[in-house]
Amino acid sequence: MHSETQLCFDGSIGIDEPLRVSGIECVGELAWGSHFCQFYRNADELLEIVAPYFAAGVAAQELCLWAVAPPVSVEQARAALGRLSPQLRKGRAAGLIEIAPFEAVYLHEGRLDGAHALRVLENKLEEASVRGFAGLRVAGNAFEFGAEEWPHIAKYETRLGSLVSSRRILSLCSYPLSCCGASEVLDVIARHDFALMRRNGQWEVIENVAAHRARQAQRESEEYFRLMAQGAPDTALFTLDPEGRVASWNLGAERICGWTAAEIVGRDVAVFYPEDRRGAAAQELDSAVAHGGYKGESECLRKDGTSFPVEMQVSPLRDDRGRLRGFARTMRDVSERKRCEREAMASQAHLRALVESAVDGIVTLDESGVILSVNSAALRMFAYEPGEAIGRPFGLFVPQALEPGSFLADWPAARDAEPEVGGLVGRRKDGSAFPLELTITEAPFEGGRLFIGFLRDLTERRRAEAQMHKLRVDRFDLMAQVAAGVAHEVNQPLSAIAAYLGTARRLLQRVRRGEGVAVDLERILERAVAQVMRSAQIIGELRGVVAAAEPDKTLQSLHRIIEETSGVAGADETTAKVAVTIALAAANDRVIVDRAQMRQVLINLERNAVEAMQRAERRELVISTRLEGGMIRTDIADTGAGLSEEITSLLFEPFVTTKTHGLGVGLAVSRAIVEAHYGRLWAESNPGGGAILSFTLPLAGEHGDAAYAEAE
Repeated sequence: MHSETQLCFDGSIGIDEPLRVSGIECVGELAWGSHFCQFYRNADELLEIVAPYFAAGVAAQELCLWAVAPPVSVEQARAALGRLSPQLRKGRAAGLIEIAPFEAVYLHEGRLDGAHALRVLENKLEEASVRGFAGLRVAGNAFEFGAEEWPHIAKYETRLGSLVSSRRILSLCSYPLSCCGASEVLDVIARHDFALMRRNGQWEVIENVAAHRARQAQRESEEYFRLMAQGAPDTALFTLDPEGRVASWNLGAERICGWTAAEIVGRDVAVFYPEDRRGAAAQELDSAVAHGGYKGESECLRKDGTSFPVEMQVSPLRDDRGRLRGFARTMRDVSERKRCEREAMASQAHLRALVESAVDGIVTLDESGVILSVNSAALRMFAYEPGEAIGRPFGLFVPQALEPGSFLADWPAARDAEPEVGGLVGRRKDGSAFPLELTITEAPFEGGRLFIGFLRDLTERRRAEAQMHKLRVDRFDLMAQVAAGVAHEVNQPLSAIAAYLGTARRLLQRVRRGEGVAVDLERILERAVAQVMRSAQIIGELRGVVAAAEPDKTLQSLHRIIEETSGVAGADETTAKVAVTIALAAANDRVIVDRAQMRQVLINLERNAVEAMQRAERRELVISTRLEGGMIRTDIADTGAGLSEEITSLLFEPFVTTKTHGLGVGLAVSRAIVEAHYGRLWAESNPGGGAILSFTLPLAGEHGDAAYAEAE
């Protein structure tokens, strides 16, 4: 991946030094000074990269240092490396590999100390030189760290990259994905030459575009120097006569294009182009004559017919009178450069896809706070088009961000502080404002400074908080209504109980005195007991409103529950003359419900229907079912007084009732139960007189059918 260099005894990198074998299949060879990173999910992924990396270092006679942190201990690392490579066992015995706990490298007096870690590496590099090693190969996996430690880690990585870039060191930094959010991943990549990440079972190289360009420029500069020094064996240098026929041919041209001088001299330069582009050769020569030279890129053909990309330069050759004597042409095979460019573009596209798929808004800013790029989430958040935001100040999105004294304006003084800013207000294109959370991080970029801002719209969070507050207030209001209901409803049966018991006591006193008693004492006590039961019913209804239990849902037959409850609602003397009709027409009645709660719903609805018909001449109760899509619908129709529009809209509100007694909570509880089962409960007038209470429930799916059949 990097150009060649030569050994220097002080540990620095020189020219023509050989490339190093990385040991990592997707990376290949590396030059001294390479500083890259790895993201891992577990110990296996960590060792999958580190083991072959160190194995290659041992084979190349490099001193190896691994600073180990959880999830791997020093003992586990030694055992794992020994299992993966017998060569590593031999290397450890020969003192080629040192495995040290991260505390010995990164901590000083119990605190993270980047300067201490760099001193350790410099000492190790000196040791490698004294002991005759080719160089130093290091790796360290980042320990579990918190957000407050990230600025120190980032600062250390920047200083480490500067040290490694000029020394015979290969540096691999491994980061646990569990500690890295989107901002940390981007920051880590920005501080390394490239990153390794496992996707779809394969390790992928994610290039740092800025670092890639720097390496490319270095490669081209060094390559040019080497070509000039060694007679340009990798460049095709040849001359053409004024008609464009090959006049001379060097060894570099023979190696690149495949023709020998005897085969190509005298042939037209158009032979390097496919049939449909033969005219390009003449156009290049004409341009060189007209403008004093031509430089460009093209696809050319080899002798075997294969095509390859070339970078070419054509210069006209003239005599002392200015007459055209021919042309000098150079061609360089840039296949490798094009491949690297494609990989860099793919890596950049991958990073762009990551940024574009982010839920949070992401913007990049220059040192002046001008927007350089913005992702789709941020554009949607602020309702701008890309062309309307790029090149504008960040204050377009967050007016407070660039005000004097703001976080971004004072960034040089605040860069070591916590980079999260709360309490901000974003402003959309239409001028509307919304609460915003902003996190800013800084990354090196082509010798300058680049700010990355992560924005999160807090509107939904604030709305949810307001809704929770409203629910708490509504809860208190409901409690007040409950208290008033208790005071009113329970007071009546308590007063009746007191009256009945007072009468019973007086009668007992008369009995003790031997006086005759004309009133049935047992009858009076039965009435007192009835009032006690009424009080218990009222309290039970209140409990249903205030403390509804979590449903215990199982597969049930709704028809069976209806049949069981149809007699319960009419089990007293008030409903003796009600004609009950059950018409269960639904072909499928399998539902996932809480059986006890569904019985409560049916009894409530049937009892309401029966009580509504007490003064009606015709008392008919019809309970029917039918299918509606993926739901089963149950109708409970009566022939009572019916419902007015006003009472229909309020019927399911707590403490609303059409009866002279009761709290009016039964229907409210029933609706809550039905909705907890993903159904709906409503009321409407019966065309034949009276009212219809209806509810729907979703039918059980295929798994529910199987469970039902097994239960049967």
